[in-house]
Amino acid sequence: MNRKEKYECWKSRMEDFEASGQTIPEWVSSQEGITEYQFHYWRKKLKAETDPSPNPPQVDCHGWTTLEVSSMSTNPAIELKMDDLSLMIPEDVSEHHLSLVLRVLRNG
Repeated sequence: MNRKEKYECWKSRMEDFEASGQTIPEWVSSQEGITEYQFHYWRKKLKAETDPSPNPPQVDCHGWTTLEVSSMSTNPAIELKMDDLSLMIPEDVSEHHLSLVLRVLRNG
């Protein structure tokens, strides 16, 4: 099965799952040769390709967060310096993103 066929197959499987009304473990156990790992992998892959809006950053178990910045002005509204760390914060940063960054710095 080539990449395009595999993609279409999993897209169809996700539609079947959504229509089934079953939980993920129930649906996976009723399918032959599909693991929950594969299901979650493809669900995330397909969602990322169809969802144009970026997901909010998630803090991992180590307290770090990923922050995607689409564009950055050359003159930040705030520049924060701590030891050898320099953080430039644009004036249009969302409160949510700024609070995540500050939480990580406080707990660091």
